[in-house]
Amino acid sequence: MTARWVIKRVSAGLVALFAAMVLNFAIPRLMPGTPIDDVFTGGIELTEDARDALRERFGLNAPLWEQFWRYIANGIRGDFGLSFTYFPMPVWDVIMQALPWTVLVFGSSLVLQVGIGYFLGVTAAWKVGTKIDSILQTWSMVLFSIPVFWLAMVFLYIFGFQLEWVPLGGVLTVGASYSGIHEYVIDVVKHAALPVIVLTISRYAAYQIILRNTMVSVLKEQYILTAEAKGLSPRRIKHRHAARNALLPMITYLALNMATAIGGSVFVESVFSYQGLGKLIYDSVMSRDYPLLQGCFFMFSLLVIVANIIIDLIYLYLDPRIRY
Repeated sequence: MTARWVIKRVSAGLVALFAAMVLNFAIPRLMPGTPIDDVFTGGIELTEDARDALRERFGLNAPLWEQFWRYIANGIRGDFGLSFTYFPMPVWDVIMQALPWTVLVFGSSLVLQVGIGYFLGVTAAWKVGTKIDSILQTWSMVLFSIPVFWLAMVFLYIFGFQLEWVPLGGVLTVGASYSGIHEYVIDVVKHAALPVIVLTISRYAAYQIILRNTMVSVLKEQYILTAEAKGLSPRRIKHRHAARNALLPMITYLALNMATAIGGSVFVESVFSYQGLGKLIYDSVMSRDYPLLQGCFFMFSLLVIVANIIIDLIYLYLDPRIRY
């Protein structure tokens, strides 16, 4: 890895981030309705003078080009203004309250997705053509085809409403007092369990299928036969020689899947009323909260770009032949 590659990769990330900021500005304003009607009035008929005063207070009376440049200039400094819905809280403060919960659910489910996908993918490839391979592939295809929001509603109904094993919504029990950190952790886990499980079940299958199909081809390579001829243990051949060389397509899919996984978090958090960034995006769309929506999209765009840079570095570790 050279300094030139780092500069080039970071520059490309900054260009992508700027393009995302432009789209973040345009998309909310292309939606029907206005914040004046959906947030501030609360269904109350306002006079035109009152509406004009609200537009002026929040800068909505300025031409679009002026709003755009103001948004870009402030966004570069990390200032996305005040939320319409949570006024007078700054957008950044609202996002920082929701971000840890999304990182908890999204990060936990991502680790489980990759871990389960790796284990089952390696197992299916090693047992290719057997009944175990057929069962794993069939279940993966079934789970991969189920819409994530439908799966979330089914799990919420069964485990939250019928069995009452977990809370029906929220990130913490309202009004709860904790005698120790362990009670707080248990409460957090209970609220996050279903969102994590649903995201894991709906996403792990793709990693398994990709790894299994790639590893089946790798197992036919000459260096695998050489490793067997040297008397290496099946476990070492499976993981150190076959699985490691089959990981690159799986890691590539991980990079591509970041954006779609974020979309899945919007559905899951909305179904479970989990107050993360996904739920925040849904609420800001429904209320036409332009600053909050722009801030959430910016945060997700930044996370995806940084994750892709990290994955490029992972390539270097997995395949020493790669040079940047």
